[in-house]
Amino acid sequence: MKLHRRKKMAITVPTTSMGDIAFLLIIFFMVCSNFAKENRIKYKSPDALDVDKVKNTKISIVVDEKSEIYYNGKLMDSAKTVEAMVDSYVRETTTDEERMVMFKCDHLVEKRVFEPVLEAITRAGGIIVAVGEKRKTD
Repeated sequence: MKLHRRKKMAITVPTTSMGDIAFLLIIFFMVCSNFAKENRIKYKSPDALDVDKVKNTKISIVVDEKSEIYYNGKLMDSAKTVEAMVDSYVRETTTDEERMVMFKCDHLVEKRVFEPVLEAITRAGGIIVAVGEKRKTD
């Protein structure tokens, strides 16, 4: 009796879609990381009734409830540091949309704290996009 040997078939793993999956995962984690930067900053923005939607900005500056200044989620030590950071970014831009800086400030922060930050952004050439409310006078 003669036994017939079967030919072994080579097992192949489809790797063509692995690159696509890795690319999509990288994009997903990059998008999520931007949200996570500002989640830990505690501030209460003022209420505003008539506000137009603002396009996405590349620079976000936040003054939180403890009067700490954050540039894209990183703690800054002073308004001068913010000015240097904005200036280095604005030098590389060509359009007004790229120069827009989202400024967010806690509603209880005093004027003496956030005003130097606004002046620093302006001196660096940034265009301030901010939301605020007028204080009610008696």
